[in-house]
Amino acid sequence: MKKLIDIVARLRSPDGCPWDKKQTHASLIPYLLEEVWEVIEEIQQEKTDAPLKEELGDLLLQIVLHAQIAQEQDLFTMDDVVDAISEKMVLRHPHVFQTNDGGLSDKDLKLQWHKIKSNEKNRKSITEGIPVGAPALLNALTISKRAASLGFDWETPGDVLLKVEEELDEVRHEMKTGNADKLEEELGDLLFTITNLARVYNINPELALKKGNDKFIRRFTVVEKEIIKAKKEGTELSMEEMQSCWETTK
Repeated sequence: MKKLIDIVARLRSPDGCPWDKKQTHASLIPYLLEEVWEVIEEIQQEKTDAPLKEELGDLLLQIVLHAQIAQEQDLFTMDDVVDAISEKMVLRHPHVFQTNDGGLSDKDLKLQWHKIKSNEKNRKSITEGIPVGAPALLNALTISKRAASLGFDWETPGDVLLKVEEELDEVRHEMKTGNADKLEEELGDLLFTITNLARVYNINPELALKKGNDKFIRRFTVVEKEIIKAKKEGTELSMEEMQSCWETTK
């Protein structure tokens, strides 16, 4: 770790790299997000450990960069970051580091985690501390998890599915009325409820949607080739022909 910290410090020094020297916490956000998703992609592909190792290194670089910028501003150092997360993990796992109680259920562990976290943040409400800049699907998952931690939840997954169907009916109704604002509202309710359906099955909706996007791209690439081929031949594919091609890719 010290080797990487020293490298980043050199890059940020007066005789370092012009690009690295001009970076700020804000300017690094796109790169941080990019590295996170590249790590996720490597985990999902499950091919070899070598690419994952490389992507984890790229992600670690971003963390060290942020710590170096903070150190230059006399705020904190990388050692402070490591100390803080170490202390937090010990405090949030009293069943491991204090009582050595390995008999807690998953539900008990979640309740304990949320209670400790809430006390740490001194939050008066579970709705506090939700990152505004995070993807809406991830925030929906966070909100629903916090509500469920207080017992505000459906009794069974089937009940959630019934709620999805109810919200879908409301979307159909607003489609008929032609009220765009109400339709947007009902679509939001439908997406939020679908997020809850994913949650009860321990599925991350953001990752599920990403997989759906990837699947669509793979299949549509085949359809796109046929569309381009038809245009070169001076014709156009009908919707039925495109749909037939799509079904073939499935």
